[in-house]
Amino acid sequence: MKRGKCELCHAVADLRDSHYLPKSGYKKMRASDLKNPNPVVLSGGKAKQSSLRVRDYKFCGACEERFNKGGEAWILNKIPQNYGDPFWLHTGNDLLFPQASIPEADMAKLVYFALSIFWRGTQRWSAVEGGQPPKLYLGRQEKAIRAFLLGRGKLPEDVIVTVAVWPYKKFYPMALMPRADAGSGYRSYWFYFFGFIFLLALGRKIPPQQRRTCSYHSPEKFLTLSLGLGSLVKEAISTELLSLDRSKIEGMFKEIQAIRSKTSSKD
Repeated sequence: MKRGKCELCHAVADLRDSHYLPKSGYKKMRASDLKNPNPVVLSGGKAKQSSLRVRDYKFCGACEERFNKGGEAWILNKIPQNYGDPFWLHTGNDLLFPQASIPEADMAKLVYFALSIFWRGTQRWSAVEGGQPPKLYLGRQEKAIRAFLLGRGKLPEDVIVTVAVWPYKKFYPMALMPRADAGSGYRSYWFYFFGFIFLLALGRKIPPQQRRTCSYHSPEKFLTLSLGLGSLVKEAISTELLSLDRSKIEGMFKEIQAIRSKTSSKD
C-alpha cells in the first residue's frame, strides 16, 4: 500500500494497488496449464500475451470495496469463461428487454460497473510495456458520475448508459478497455467485458431513441441485444488482434476450454 489521496473519495488514506479493469477479470483470461498462460492484452498498439496489467495506487480500501459491491463481484460471478460458450442472456436479435422480464440480470449493478470503469478512464494510469490506455474526457458530467459512484447523487439526464449483450454464438473471453466512438457526433465511449458491451453517451446531442432506451433513466431499465453494437466490438477485436495470428488466438481459446473441461470432469 501507499499513503496518498484517494482519487474517488479524496480522503487521505492507504491506497491499494488498484486496477483499471478488475483484477479477477485477468484471472479468468488465464490458463495455468498453457505454455504461455497469460491473457491477450493490448499494449503499445499491439496485441500480445502478457502478465502485466494496467494498475497504479489510486483508490483507498473503502472505495475498492465500493467498486466490488457496486457491480464487480456480481459481473465476475456471471460471465462465461470458455471460448465458444453461449452467453446466458441470449434471447433474440436487435431487441430490448426490460428489467422486469430478466430478473436474473441486475441492471443496477451492471450500470454501476459500467460507470466505475468509464470514470476510471479519466485517471492517468502507468504505462504497460510502452502502451498507455487513452484518457477519457467526461467534461462537466465527470463530477456527477463521481458523486453517483460515491452514492451521493443520481445521474443527470445528459448521461446515458446502454448495457448490451454480445449477440453472436462464439463468445470471446476477453476485455477491451474504454475507447471513443468516433462516429457518433457527440461524446461517446464504449468497452467490452466478457460478453457485455457498455456504451456511455454524454451531452445534449444524444438521439432521442438512445435516451429512451437508457439502462439507467428509462423506467424499464432496458438491456439491449444489438447486432450493430456487436459488429462494432467484433471489428475492434479483429483490428487489435491483427498483430497476432488469428488462428493461434482461436487455438489458444479452444485449448483453454479443453483444459478446463478436463479439470471440471475430475471435480
